[in-house]
Amino acid sequence: MFDAYARYYDAFYQGKDYASEAAFVLSRLAAHGREPVSLLDLGCGTGRHCLEFAARGAEVVGVDISSRMIAEASARKPAGQAVRFRLGDARNVRLERRFDAVVSLFHVVSYQTTNQDLSQVFATAAEHLEAGGLFLFDFWHGAGVLSDPPTRRERSLRYQGAAIERIATPEVDAGANVVSVRYAITVEDEASGQSECFEELHRMRYLFWPEIMALAEAVGFEPLECRPWMRDRDLGLNDWYAYALLRRRP
Repeated sequence: MFDAYARYYDAFYQGKDYASEAAFVLSRLAAHGREPVSLLDLGCGTGRHCLEFAARGAEVVGVDISSRMIAEASARKPAGQAVRFRLGDARNVRLERRFDAVVSLFHVVSYQTTNQDLSQVFATAAEHLEAGGLFLFDFWHGAGVLSDPPTRRERSLRYQGAAIERIATPEVDAGANVVSVRYAITVEDEASGQSECFEELHRMRYLFWPEIMALAEAVGFEPLECRPWMRDRDLGLNDWYAYALLRRRP
């Protein structure tokens, strides 16, 4: 998963406001006493958030499981910027150092579909934090997903001389709290007329704050807050996207 999808990742998310998201994350960290000098991004993708954090003064390490994503991120890095990218799995990577803050953005945590996967990612974050360090991640919020279930969606776009069509077909497994999204992607080179088609299956777990608290506390975190993503208010039934903020206990 991800290596084929990574070729067109930036095309699908070219309108995503990485700068505002990075500023929001840093504002929440600062609200709880941390303006990070060093920051670890677990599941960094093509590195867009990492570059925004670095532009705001942090020394950043980005880790991703996809070699294609890491290659894209490394190619994007400006010369001299304090960012490094590493290939690794958020569940078990160990960098033998600690950071002021750890983040995991764009629903990386929701890709952890079992309790063991979630516990391992939380343990990775805890292992890389100083006492009092903060871990912020976003996720699919269970109440929002269940109140407004996902539906089949089609999207067409043009990017760097290619016409791209993506069909997303979801299937909800209510027993496992997992949505399986099958992506069918067709890419046509507009100059040559040649095309390719491929499919990927992405399994996403929707989460609830009480289960996050239980799993996080088990590996040494103190839960601090859980709110809608990019919003300063309490979670509602219709909020699909949320973030959680945890503090590493001494």
